[in-house]
Amino acid sequence: MDGEASVSDGLLRLTSGQNQSQGHAFYTYPLNFTSAGVPTSSSVPSFSTTFVFAIIPQYQDLSSHGLAFVLSSTKELFSALPGQFLGLLSEWNYGNFSNHLLAIELDTILNMEFEDINNNHIGIDVNSLNSVASASAGYYASDGEFHNLTLFSTEPMQVWVDYDSKHIMLNVTIAPYFLFTKPSRPLLSIAYNLSSVLPTTTVYAGFSSSTGTLNCKHYILGWSFKLNGDAAPLNYSALSLKAIQELAQQVHARPHSSFKATLCIVLLPIVAISILVSAALAKVYMKRQLQARKTELEWQREYGPPSFTYKDLLAATNGFKDKMLLGKGGFGGVYKGVLPVSKQTVAIKRVSPDSKQGMKEFMAEIVILGHLRHRNLVQLIGYCRHKQQLLLVYDYMPNGSLDCYLHTEDHNTTNLCWAQRFHIIKGIASGLFYLHEDWEQVVIHRDIKTSNVLLDSEMNARLGDFGLARSHDHGADAHTTRVAGTWGYIAPELARLGKATKATDVFALGVLMMEVTCGKRPIWVNNHGEPLALGDWVLEAWKSGLITHAVDPRLDDYVEAEIELVLKLGLLCSHPSPNVRPCMRLVMQYLQRDAHLPSDLELNGLLNIGSVQDEMHNQHAMSCSATVITDLSKGR
Repeated sequence: MDGEASVSDGLLRLTSGQNQSQGHAFYTYPLNFTSAGVPTSSSVPSFSTTFVFAIIPQYQDLSSHGLAFVLSSTKELFSALPGQFLGLLSEWNYGNFSNHLLAIELDTILNMEFEDINNNHIGIDVNSLNSVASASAGYYASDGEFHNLTLFSTEPMQVWVDYDSKHIMLNVTIAPYFLFTKPSRPLLSIAYNLSSVLPTTTVYAGFSSSTGTLNCKHYILGWSFKLNGDAAPLNYSALSLKAIQELAQQVHARPHSSFKATLCIVLLPIVAISILVSAALAKVYMKRQLQARKTELEWQREYGPPSFTYKDLLAATNGFKDKMLLGKGGFGGVYKGVLPVSKQTVAIKRVSPDSKQGMKEFMAEIVILGHLRHRNLVQLIGYCRHKQQLLLVYDYMPNGSLDCYLHTEDHNTTNLCWAQRFHIIKGIASGLFYLHEDWEQVVIHRDIKTSNVLLDSEMNARLGDFGLARSHDHGADAHTTRVAGTWGYIAPELARLGKATKATDVFALGVLMMEVTCGKRPIWVNNHGEPLALGDWVLEAWKSGLITHAVDPRLDDYVEAEIELVLKLGLLCSHPSPNVRPCMRLVMQYLQRDAHLPSDLELNGLLNIGSVQDEMHNQHAMSCSATVITDLSKGR
């Protein structure tokens, strides 16, 4: 406990009646998700909790602020503010993806800055005080009739919060405590994957409350919590109801008519003038804001609340100065930044506002990458949408992209040794295996190439840029009819039919394997000025019995067996027939030496492919004439 929180007479008192105060009370130990039967290490398990609370205002018809049930990555909310922030967040960090906070707010003040629906509501807050769902306080009786409740009526009320991890459903229910049973119909029910909000390592459960200008006291009378099951019923006979009733009687007995009269005398002229001025301004302002707000609400319903403010990202990049620019692409620029509060170094992709493709990329990355967690994928930290500015915030990768190490002529660039290259290949394969087979849905990346592979401080590979990615359920087909990707990595059937599959991703991975090993681009020009497909060149080296001669000449210390494995596997993965290519589970087994490449690769057609180059050039010509390839030379 901290702030004004204390325990006395069987009551947990969050605030003591002082104005502009706050109090927190968390269970001492973090929730043990890892032993709760979690299906994967990145999942938040089902949970159920119930508690009885009471709000005792200073004056009968006037409330201060409310309270909240909280799940948070920390119980030390020292930077939080009282008042409208409920002791949870502050004006500097509310809305940040990195807050890792879920709150069920019982709010008794209308705060326009957080777009509250009224001054007596319950809301579900995710990393922000702008609720993702809210409703006026009340409950549905067994006959379906809705009964209103007043949160600051001094009457004890019971709340139930239930999360179903299998169906990713979050329900919130409230009722007067004397009902003793939970209404069958919840007040709030939304589909929300809390695994994208809360960490699975350290999560604390508890309560937070605050007061503003007026005094108020917030009490918790009883609380029960359970992972993967229903919370134990409360022992109503043990609740300190008598103490609450005595406090309530003091409020009812306190004379407050003179206070109201004084308040009215002071406030009425101010309110009247404010209304007149506001009406004049609103006529001009509201028409402009209405459409923008409608668009914003639709966006948040689809993709969740923003994680960063534009002000924060502007400060992080020194106003998007050129010296902070890491690189540019068809979507816009990527900037290095330092977040003002956490001081975390990040990469910020600023999507070009006039690019329709950029908007689609932006939405795809929020929907897909925001839910993925893997050591070989670039981590999306959050996003920001400000007017026409679209920004994605990622973990910063200090060693840049893989293609710079393979193809730059800058002598200051470190040459990657074979051990590093083999580690990178296995890392990308591991990330792709996760996308294809180990996540809850199948994710087709559609743009695997060396420039989309980033290297962290320890030279671990991270696959990034999910702007073209598409997801679908396991066992279903991807619905793609447009050719997308980068020439040289595009499988023949993708160029013909426009249908991206797991096999087309495997094709691109095979090309990448050979590119990393040989140090040559997928399509390069030989000494005679003729374009040559890398796969054909490696294949000819194998046919001549000198496959290791295709190795990057800059490599002088390598394991020949590993080189041969990677090049043959690269050819197998980039086979013109998708039916011949291995799945990613098998690719991982080959790379980890848990399985051996087929001994009859020659009989399976690898040495009888013919000219892959001819087919690829035919596809190139056909695709160019139909203008279906988005970018044949440099990608997006």
